[in-house]
Amino acid sequence: MPRRNNVKKPNYAGCWKPGIFISTAAVFIVLYVLYLPPMPGIADQGDFQRIMDVTGLKDVKNNTADRDVRFFHYVTTDYEMTPVNLLRFSGLVPTTSMIYPIAVAKAVCTFMGKAHFSTKILAVVYSFLYITLLCVCLKWCGIKDLSTFFFISLLSLFILLDGNYLIWFNSLYGESMMIIGLLMFIASVLYAVKKTKPVGFKEAFFIFAASFLFLGAKLQCITALPPVLYIITKTFPFYNRPLRLNKFRCITAFIPVLLLFYTGGIYAQMNKTTGVDTKYNSVFYGILKNSNNPEKDLELLGLSGDLAVDAGKHAYLPDNEYVTYIPWSEITEKEFNQKISNMKLIKFYLTQPDRLLKAMEYTASKSFQTASLLGKYEKADVSEFSNQFRRFTLWSDFRNSFFPKKLAFIIPFFSIALFVLLIEYKKQKGCREARFRIELLLVITAIGILQFPMPYLGNGEADTAKQLFLFNYIFDIMIIVSCTWAFHKLKKGYTAKLLNRSINTN
Repeated sequence: MPRRNNVKKPNYAGCWKPGIFISTAAVFIVLYVLYLPPMPGIADQGDFQRIMDVTGLKDVKNNTADRDVRFFHYVTTDYEMTPVNLLRFSGLVPTTSMIYPIAVAKAVCTFMGKAHFSTKILAVVYSFLYITLLCVCLKWCGIKDLSTFFFISLLSLFILLDGNYLIWFNSLYGESMMIIGLLMFIASVLYAVKKTKPVGFKEAFFIFAASFLFLGAKLQCITALPPVLYIITKTFPFYNRPLRLNKFRCITAFIPVLLLFYTGGIYAQMNKTTGVDTKYNSVFYGILKNSNNPEKDLELLGLSGDLAVDAGKHAYLPDNEYVTYIPWSEITEKEFNQKISNMKLIKFYLTQPDRLLKAMEYTASKSFQTASLLGKYEKADVSEFSNQFRRFTLWSDFRNSFFPKKLAFIIPFFSIALFVLLIEYKKQKGCREARFRIELLLVITAIGILQFPMPYLGNGEADTAKQLFLFNYIFDIMIIVSCTWAFHKLKKGYTAKLLNRSINTN
């Protein structure tokens, strides 16, 4: 008769009953947050047009011309549907990966006989994907202890389904696609790891598709390319494959090449459009804004000192607010756009560490804010403009109010998290799957760290909190992992203590 301690523990994470409980709870949370009238969303601050241009949407003809109604103060949900170049779906014409859920939502709107595309339908598509992927990640995370599994599940529902995450689903912002793409990437890698058979074409396709959707969600995701490529190269040889399967290796070797082509194409395209504004902001509204010697800074950047006349200006002011260098004007194109580059900006901060430190301190002061000051409701649903939103936002309100927005907190937090992960990685020397999951966590942490300096270096003090959205999301994932790790260790210690007491008593 086998000894009791040799009996294999069941994998509760893979059981269907906990999964039903989690998914049901998630559906109720989403219904409460998004679909309790009046349905909330996020007003357009001018970002939607570039998404509409490439995904086959345009403003409804009878939309008001009132700037405050159309932008900033009130949510617009309905848009006319127009044809899309099919090459955009292939990635040959670099396009935001939002085109895919938007295409699904457009098909649903057409099937329902709706005259216009509605972001309310898009929110349904996003919600379905988000809940499904969250449940899949929990199922494949490898937790076998029932109490620990329920702990991480409840914590994930509380934190990752926070209202200030879900509300972005009813909009055309890329934030929703960014976090859904990240979850899809995590799920695809966990799926490959859990397979008892060697990783094959199906797993390779899932990982490529997830990486494609994540990296294409927003331009800022380009900083995640190196960690993503690292985990891909680690995944495919995860199990030893026979030498006769060189065909598989040759095909999968093209995946990094395709991702480089795709992200490079998006970067080149965006650099000609929004990149013009962000570079303007990074210099005038970043480097020069709080500079003691703007002329010297401009000299270090290889620019004319005369540009200092517009120091402290961002790219979205009325033309009469600028002295000389109006964004997109001929003189700005000649004296600024043609002479500045991202490499020059990086070089400036690397050679001026004190300026980099100040920039990061400012960035830290804007961290942990996933709420937005933009309008939250359609004009027809409310009597007056409101940017307040309080549906299932306990976590984000707590994080924003009580977590120190200081480098002195953020740096130690990530340092300790990385240290513990490396210790656990060393302990799991005999378990290849466990070590790979820890490597995945290290990659996710690296993506979050790389997101932190990007907003200020690439856009100055413009919209910093919004551009820290992915950083905040990954920070929340690390909070969940850290709390679950602590819970499991405490439970394990308490169980061992009770067992020893029982043995000593007997």
